[in-house]
This record gives sequence, C-alpha cells and structure tokens, in this order.
Amino acid sequence: MKNPQTIVEKLNKHKRVAVALLVVLLALFWYLQHREPQKVAAKRPSERIPVSVALLSNAALRDSFSTVGTVQAFREAEIFSESTGLVRKVFAEPGTSKKVGETLFLLDDELAAARKRRAEALYRKAKRDAERYKNLYSEGAVALSASETAQLQLDEAEAEFTAASRKYGDTRVKAPFSGVVAARFVEQGELVQEGKRVAQMVDMSKVKVIIYVPELRIVKFEPGTLLTVTSDLYQGEAFTGKVASVSDKAGRDHTFRVEVVLQNSGHNTFRSGMFARVLLTGEGERQALFVPRVALVSGIRKPELFVVRNGKAYLKSFVAGMELQKQIEVLGGLSAGESVVISGQNELHDGSDVVVIEQQKGPAAP
Repeated sequence: MKNPQTIVEKLNKHKRVAVALLVVLLALFWYLQHREPQKVAAKRPSERIPVSVALLSNAALRDSFSTVGTVQAFREAEIFSESTGLVRKVFAEPGTSKKVGETLFLLDDELAAARKRRAEALYRKAKRDAERYKNLYSEGAVALSASETAQLQLDEAEAEFTAASRKYGDTRVKAPFSGVVAARFVEQGELVQEGKRVAQMVDMSKVKVIIYVPELRIVKFEPGTLLTVTSDLYQGEAFTGKVASVSDKAGRDHTFRVEVVLQNSGHNTFRSGMFARVLLTGEGERQALFVPRVALVSGIRKPELFVVRNGKAYLKSFVAGMELQKQIEVLGGLSAGESVVISGQNELHDGSDVVVIEQQKGPAAP
C-alpha cells in the first residue's frame, strides 16, 4: 500500500504542472490577440493608394495679369451736424443727387440769426468808432492809446461777428461735394445735437476698384497705367481704368494695395460693393510651365505638391510665379513631362506607393 504522503505529493505536483500549462496557454492567447493588429498595420504601407495625375507641359503665355477687386465710391462721406436744434426742413431724400453746397437739412436758426444780427451791429459800431478815433488821432485831438483801444475793440467785434455768422451758417447742413444721398438718419422735427450723424453721401461719378497685386507683378502697376476692367454683370463690355495710387507697403501676404479709377457714366454703371475683374495686358507671348492649382498641398506662400515616379509619390516644392484662376506658373523646381497628383494627395506622404487611375494632359494655353 502506498504511503498517503507520497500520494499527496504527486497530486500537488500534477496540480502545479496544470497551473503552469494554463499560464502558458493564457500567455500564448494574449500574444496572439495583440500580435494580429501589428500584422495588419505592417501590411498597410505596402497598399497602393489610387491617385489622379496631370502631365506637365509648356504652354504659350501672354505676359498679362488678371485679378478680382472690389468697387468703391470715388468719394464717400458721413455728414454730421455742426449745430444743435430742431430739424425744420429736410431736403435729403435717399437716392437724390445733390451738388456741392446745396442744403440737405435746415435747423432752427432763430437764436443763431439773432446772435448774428447783434454781432453785426456791434461790428458796425466798432468799425465807425475805430475810423473816428483814427481821424481824431491824425488831427492830434486824442492820444494814440485811445485810437489803439478803438482798433482792438474793432478786432474783437469782427471776431465775434465771424463766429456768429459761422454758427448761423451751421444751421444749414450742406453737401460737401456733388453726389448722391446714400442714407438719411434724422427726420423733420427731430432734435439733433452738435456732432450727430445726419446723412451719408457718395460720389459715384467715378469709382475706385481696389485690387491687391503680388510683389512679382507690382512693377507693372505705375500710376497712370491703363487697365481693362470687366464685370460679370455686364458680360461682353470692357471699361478702361487708370492706376491712381500704389501702396508703398505690402501686407503679410506680400501683396500691395492698388487703386484703379474709372469713369462711371453711361447706361451700364458700377455700384459700390460690386466685384470687378482688372486685366493688365502684356506685349508678346512666351513659353511657360503651369501646374493646376488643385495640385497644391499647402498655401501659395510655400507651394508643394506630389510628383509620381515609378509607382511612388514624392513631396516636392517649387518656385511659383504668375497666378491665374486655375493654374500657377512654375519658375523652378519642376520640368515638363512630370506627373503631379491632382486628386488623392490628402492620403499621401513622401514615398507612398500609388496607382494612377486617371491621367490628364497638361494645361492649355492660358
């Protein structure tokens, strides 16, 4: 008969072996569960990303520049009251044309007129006294100090009369220039205070088109340069504008503010706030290389795109030149015959494997 102690020791030994085996199985199960995603991740880089490309080629280009600007009134002013009083009459209906100096509003002028008459009377009296004392002094009848005092009183009276006349004139709010009343902010019978905004006027006999020109092109925009202006509203019609001013300081995007002025008469006229296209036409043609704007993966300040070679996409930077609506001139970094990615680049990184699903020809002549 076996010793009971020996039997217990064998049972304990088998139990330890079973526990060890269970631990090994659990460890193997955990390893397999965590190893599978890594296998999948390891296979992903070998997957080929579908892309569309465009084949670059040279095209004939006329050395011109086109950009869209905003139309503004040639002159625009907010009109303020320089006097306090009730609005007695209104002559400023929105949309009406006014010539320079015409009355827009008539304020209560009773007190101002009374002060003007009193100042005028004192001025006439002081003027007569000064003339009389001057004659008496020349005859030796009065001292020089009396004549000088009379002259000082005349100067004071004249200043008071000038101020009173100005205050009386301020009761009539007048148009500062010839133009159109764009808005009115007070009504008849309303009490206005000095400094209150009462109307807005614009001069649309001419308009300004505000454009922003990149530094590579700004040398072409000298004051007096003639430009062509068009609008989608008046298709088929071209207007002639002239460069009026060029800013001496560029903005953060390295563009300069340019004002183009043109006459705004005739049947088709521009209004403030409209868009207009400004075209500078160059002389002659030249060959240039262009890339589609949609190929860019970053801004124009640091132009980059993907070039496809031997089934791989490589990130490449280039030197940008003239900007057109859908194309950008290449000054360096790319050459004709290269394929650039125009669709699918958001999934790419430098060196990605790709498959070309569509290839387009290079851009036509702009």
